[in-house]
Amino acid sequence: MSQFIVNGITIKNPSTFRIERYNVTNMERLANADMVGDLIAKKRKFYFTYKAINARELDKILEAIWNTDKIFYLLQYPESSAVRTATVYSGSIPTDLHRATKNWVWKDVNFNLIEK
Repeated sequence: MSQFIVNGITIKNPSTFRIERYNVTNMERLANADMVGDLIAKKRKFYFTYKAINARELDKILEAIWNTDKIFYLLQYPESSAVRTATVYSGSIPTDLHRATKNWVWKDVNFNLIEK
């Protein structure tokens, strides 16, 4: 059973799921070359990778993050034995169509969701 829900739609578990954590700052250099700035926020970027996915599974992902009029939506995901949530928006969604025996599949599908 999938543990990933995007915009209220359960999507297939990715082959690889990665979280990038980063600080949002307003850093700048002073005339004496010292660095100054403030920590504005701590944010995350969520990376989803699918080695291969069928059209039905890809359509569910696209329905959740691309075929929507919403810019921001909720992501539910597993982390450290707990279900966490984040309000996110999507980056690009590259896909490659590949013929596997008699069926077509999407391979090397990857996308990221960026915390608001």
